[in-house]
Amino acid sequence: MSLPALKRALDALDEVACCEGVFAATERVAIMLPDGDVGAADDPRFVDWLLAHSELAPFGDGGETKLDPAVRNAQRLVARDRATVNGFDPALVLPEIEDALSPRYHLEATLTDVLVYPTDGRFARHRDTPYTRELVGTLVVGLPIRHTGGAFIVDDGAGPRTFDWGEPVAGLPWVALFSDVDHLVEPVISGARVTLVYALSSTGRRRDAATAARYAAVHRAIDGLTDTAPIVIPCARHVITGDAKAPDLESLRGTDRELAQIFVDAGFRVAVRSCVIASPNNGAQASRFEQHEDLTPALMAAPLPPSVIASLGQLVAFVPDTHISNDGGGDYPDEEATSLAPYLLPGVPIDRWVIRTKAAATLIHEALFDQYGFFGNGGFDAYLYTLAALEVTR
Repeated sequence: MSLPALKRALDALDEVACCEGVFAATERVAIMLPDGDVGAADDPRFVDWLLAHSELAPFGDGGETKLDPAVRNAQRLVARDRATVNGFDPALVLPEIEDALSPRYHLEATLTDVLVYPTDGRFARHRDTPYTRELVGTLVVGLPIRHTGGAFIVDDGAGPRTFDWGEPVAGLPWVALFSDVDHLVEPVISGARVTLVYALSSTGRRRDAATAARYAAVHRAIDGLTDTAPIVIPCARHVITGDAKAPDLESLRGTDRELAQIFVDAGFRVAVRSCVIASPNNGAQASRFEQHEDLTPALMAAPLPPSVIASLGQLVAFVPDTHISNDGGGDYPDEEATSLAPYLLPGVPIDRWVIRTKAAATLIHEALFDQYGFFGNGGFDAYLYTLAALEVTR
């Protein structure tokens, strides 16, 4: 076995951003407040009842909680996490969600919000920041309230998926997604979009029987690795820690978490590293990309501070010493090159990076880049990306 065999096994895994279904409700869907007041979804006054017990929904931005209807125009039930829902039981859809989002551990679902998006309600594109280390993702359930607009769009970089629940169906439509995935709610044109929102958290209880077959090829590829040189495997999910601390194994989700554990069980050491990659600017900004000879990746000791990203100029290098020369006819700007060397760890050769087709990255900057730091005849227009990766060593 070889690293190409490991890459083929990883690419064969079905790493999804979300999953969906329809819950077959057998009881009347209703919400009871802590004081015993009840509203039923089939009551024509239901939306007005919800709005009478709701407040403007906030959103997180850079560690702050904000209110701005231009970004998020939705009303949330004041007693959202203390309300009781009748007619929907998340435990009955968790096995299907676990198959997609949490192959190793069982999940639990906790009601966090009951939301009303009225006419002109919306939520701009965003990612959720995990507020606990156990948080895996979010379950959104649509209640049977007719409306137009208000489509829920999920986009992990591999192409958007649209969930439009404007026309009630026989059951309750739902979608579960990882917390790192970009998503938005389009403006509601008429009516009201009403949803239940549940946090999906890992319980730590294992689902061994459910994962054995899925990862059989990965086990075989890992068992065949005999050399001792480090391996770097970029993650398929964005790793969001909510602060400037370096990520760790508990920050991983989905197949990334499973893959790390398989390596650990096989006797390897696994660390989660923040990384930066320079990729040729071919006019197509990608949040998913494959390995090719012109990629220049580097490991970092910790995520790049926002102030450093904001200060990046037109010339960027990963080596400490840089030189600019226009002697060869170049037209380089009259500025110092920015070296990211102080933030980098010792390099791992590109042939030891196993970059799968679903590797996730975040574009942070566009610049001229040269791997040797000499801006003369060399260098190329580059996109700079940050991402997380598994560093695997014996």
